[in-house]
Amino acid sequence: VAATESVLMAAGVRDVLIPGTPLPLPGDDKLMLLWSSAIKRKQRIAAPVPPPQAFLAAMLGAFVLLSAAAKLAATFSHFEGTFLRRNLFLVFGCADLAIAALMHHHSAVVLEFTGAGLDNFVLLLMIE
Repeated sequence: VAATESVLMAAGVRDVLIPGTPLPLPGDDKLMLLWSSAIKRKQRIAAPVPPPQAFLAAMLGAFVLLSAAAKLAATFSHFEGTFLRRNLFLVFGCADLAIAALMHHHSAVVLEFTGAGLDNFVLLLMIE
């Protein structure tokens, strides 16, 4: 569990911080073409990730990190009961704050692109 989740966490951190950058995994360079690519001489090549796709990549990465952290907490913390619930609530609470911060960071891009703001979602995540 720890080995597989560490690879997933690396991919999640990559998506949050530097979306579109391939990891040294088989086929990851081709997978990153999903975020942004261009056609040059009839071949698909990597291109800079536009801000709306960077927001989506960051959100996907944050949820991958949340999933991995929850699995690690469930596997390596207390077996059952109050302490396991406490540890999971801590993971979910930190994830809510991190996702709220990501949404706030990208709110100008989303507002410019869609005309809708993310402030309500940021507030809800922080209250939760």
